[in-house]
Amino acid sequence: MKNFVKLYSGLIVISFLFSCNSRTPDSVKSAKEVNAKRIDSESRPDDSSAIVLTKDDADFLVNTASGVMLESQMGELARDRSGNKRVKELGAMIARDHEEAQAKLKKLAAAKNVTLPADISNHQQKQKESLLKKEGIEFDRSYVDLTVNDYNKDIRDFGKAAKYATDPDVKSFASNSLPLLYTHLDSARSLQKVMKRVIDISTPIPK
Repeated sequence: MKNFVKLYSGLIVISFLFSCNSRTPDSVKSAKEVNAKRIDSESRPDDSSAIVLTKDDADFLVNTASGVMLESQMGELARDRSGNKRVKELGAMIARDHEEAQAKLKKLAAAKNVTLPADISNHQQKQKESLLKKEGIEFDRSYVDLTVNDYNKDIRDFGKAAKYATDPDVKSFASNSLPLLYTHLDSARSLQKVMKRVIDISTPIPK
């Protein structure tokens, strides 16, 4: 009986460890940790002559990379799955424009020795999976709402970096990116208003 209890307890521990290890690592969190360790090691007193990117600047580049990937992937989903012409066009525009933005970001990150995430964060993955479960007008409305919310956040973050970033190249990248972000946000907001009217009109009037 004691042996059985020990065996059973051992299986529980193994199962728990396996479940912990099987969780998908958060690529964004991992990238930030790698950058933080490198910045700490390069910021030692004996390296005072070296110009080191701050953690805030590095985190901005990491967050931007994951945001660009998410918006690109959702844009491709909208382009390929939506039955609404304007939603498809919005998704295609964002996916196309983000290819150039991603190239600039990778070049900047390489120059600053910043590790970028290989994939979107676990939270962003859940957002994408939630969108994938929807169809028709519900998919279109959710995509446009997510896009508006994402770009509102992007503009706040880029505006902050354009003003407060320590590194001049990071500051310039943030500042130069803002016009395109505003263009995408304006397009998404305009479509959001149109879709709301369509949804309101198509909603059956209670008898």
